[in-house]
Amino acid sequence: MNKAFARTMYVSLGHTLHPWYEKASAWVVENRRNLSWLTTAFALIAMMWLLSSRGGWMTLLQATIENKLFLLLAILLWPINLGMEAWKWHRLSSNVLVELDAKTPYRSWIDIWKEVLVGQTWALLGPFRLADGAGRISATSDSRLKGAAGAKAFAIGAACQGWITWWWAVLALAIAGKPLAAVILGLGMTMISMWASTFFSLFLGLLCGGRYITFACQYLLMLSAWGVLSPTDWMTEGFPKIAALWCAVGSIPWPAELGVREAAAAWMFDGNLPGVIAATFALWILNRAGPAALGLIWVGRAWQVNKNGRID
Repeated sequence: MNKAFARTMYVSLGHTLHPWYEKASAWVVENRRNLSWLTTAFALIAMMWLLSSRGGWMTLLQATIENKLFLLLAILLWPINLGMEAWKWHRLSSNVLVELDAKTPYRSWIDIWKEVLVGQTWALLGPFRLADGAGRISATSDSRLKGAAGAKAFAIGAACQGWITWWWAVLALAIAGKPLAAVILGLGMTMISMWASTFFSLFLGLLCGGRYITFACQYLLMLSAWGVLSPTDWMTEGFPKIAALWCAVGSIPWPAELGVREAAAAWMFDGNLPGVIAATFALWILNRAGPAALGLIWVGRAWQVNKNGRID
């Protein structure tokens, strides 16, 4: 594929989607409180339904931490996971600024962390992935990242993360003893990769791959901490199920940021439901609610945008 042609098409697409991104961002701001209540209600209803089929809320009292070391290791991986996301955003946002100004921009790491954490807060409140990007764009103090440029940076990062996730699914299918499915998916991913290589750098792919591995290790450690999964079954049972869960549920447009992936794990690891719910909820608090809480340091100002489009 002609790379110049592909990039020209992508730039045109970015300009076309610019008004849509602005509308999405404004809609999130206007409806943030209602979205917060809907998010909470949806998660509670899903959890209540799961528990009602397995003995009710009292079954959660059966969940106990059987290995504190695994829990500690999962927690220690949290700054690595979030740090790679911040590194990715630093690289992508810098790249789009280079394209705009033809010079190397300086982006403060304080600004990077502010944008990433505000994005995490918005992702918790908004029922779709774009809430994360809208939060980052709203929080940035660099006017050049407002609108299409910032949206492009976020879209490339999100697309690359999804691309890498599906490549891990190829490996998971092979480990699970489904070689034909692995070959078919692998061929499809190879064709997509020929197109994706025009937008994704090797460094970006390595960062996204590192994030996925870190997350998978966190989840396996959490499941083992609550006695759901033996470490000896991590590769043969744990990793394939995690990959299948994240690819399938991650393909659904809006509920993916509501903890639906965590709740759906009860169907994948159904041998110890109380432990599954406790482990997945702990991971949700660590990776989602934790960064979102930190984002509250700035998110109040991120919602108060003045006439110039800057944060008050």
